[in-house]
This record gives sequence, C-alpha cells and structure tokens, in this order.
Amino acid sequence: MENSVFTFLKTFGEHELVCHLYENDSECYEVAANYFIHGIKSGIPCVYVSDRHVPKELLMRIEGHGLLLHGSAKGRVLEEILIRNRTKEQQRAEDIIEQIERGLERVIKKGKNPVRVLIVLDRDPFFFLTNSERLWIKAKLNKLCLGMPVTMMVQCNIERIGSKDLMSIFRTHPMIVEKNLVFKSPIYTEPDLILKEGRDELDRIKSLSGKEKKILGLITDGLSNSAIAKELTISIKTVETHRANIMKKLD
Repeated sequence: MENSVFTFLKTFGEHELVCHLYENDSECYEVAANYFIHGIKSGIPCVYVSDRHVPKELLMRIEGHGLLLHGSAKGRVLEEILIRNRTKEQQRAEDIIEQIERGLERVIKKGKNPVRVLIVLDRDPFFFLTNSERLWIKAKLNKLCLGMPVTMMVQCNIERIGSKDLMSIFRTHPMIVEKNLVFKSPIYTEPDLILKEGRDELDRIKSLSGKEKKILGLITDGLSNSAIAKELTISIKTVETHRANIMKKLD
C-alpha cells in the first residue's frame, strides 16, 4: 500500500505510529507542519518532542496557514517536551523514555484526546546511545503509542542514520514515510517481542561507561581501531583497552 503522506495525515488516527524518513530540512518541516495543522484545525492538542525547541521555520510554515502561534497561543495549541540531560552522566535510554512519558501524561490529563505527537531525536543525546539502546527506545515509543491516547510521528534524517538503525526503524514502525509516500513496513515486529529480546542485552550494556558505549557504537558501525581513535581523538592503545573491557562486560 502506498499513499501520499498529505492524504494519509488527514486520517491519521489514535494509536497509529509512523516514521518519516526525510532527506532535507525543507521536506522535514513541510510534512511536520501539515501533521500539526490537521491536528490544530481539529482542536487536537499537538506536542513537539525533541532535544531542541520547535524550529522557527516549522512555526512559520504553520502560521503561513493562518494559524497564529505567537506567545501564549503557542503554548495552548502546540506544546513542547524537551529532552534534557540534567546530570553530568551520559543520558540513559530509560531517562529519555521517562521524560517523554511524563510529558505526554501531563498533556493528556488536560482533557482533549487523542494527542498528536511529533518526535525528533536526531541530535544529542540520542546519538550517544548504542544501537541496542536506540532499538529499545523505538520499541518503547511504539508501546507508548499503543497504550496512550496519542497518534505519533517520528522524524529521522535518512542521511544521518546507519544501516542497522534503519533496520530498527523498519522493525519498530508499522508505517514508513519516504519521498512523501506512505507504505507498510514489511518487517514490523510487535514491541513486546523486541523488548523481550533486548532486555538481557540492555542490562549488560548498562554496565558500560559513557566512553565504552560510544566506542561500542562505533565498533558496530564497522569502524576499525585506528578510525575510532581518530574519531575520538585518543590513542589506538586506549581503544584496544576499551575494547577488551567491553568484551569482558558483555561476555
């Protein structure tokens, strides 16, 4: 099944989850603006979830349709959940999900449902997580979408994600948007199955330090010791020591 994303967004319903794979900011903002516009015009609360505030370009596109979002009006029709790391420690996957879940619960309690949610986690702290942790987060978001009165769209820049992360997107999102077309993921897996598979692995990953997690992510991306050393500005000997410690902890 393939449909235009702009037609699809008009009928996007409760508990539905889609991932938009975009190539440039213009495409990202155009789809996001249409997603929110349908919600705002229907009186549905809209929420922007990210590690940054709503981009001005996105607000301008929404306001270009005659919807005023200045000042307090923005807070009434378009709320933000900012993913912030308030400690010096590396952000954990559980922390990110907890912040999103608490923020959504706050909006849902205000009354009007379903809530229309847009999630953009393509910067820090998301890239500091391992592939397994990112898969776990995607499965947890899927489960949140199924358990809460929300519709959810996740946006990812396809130019910035590796093949393993792309595979996890197709496993955790029933619907995919690419080049403005919507289609069903051929390898979508129910979130409980993925969470069961990854629970033991995630427990082992928790024992890794922030530096070890970053090195593990680079290893799984196929980088050599010398390439990792160059990427992190450390010696090859240090990389080898970290690799040995990682193997011991994950064994």
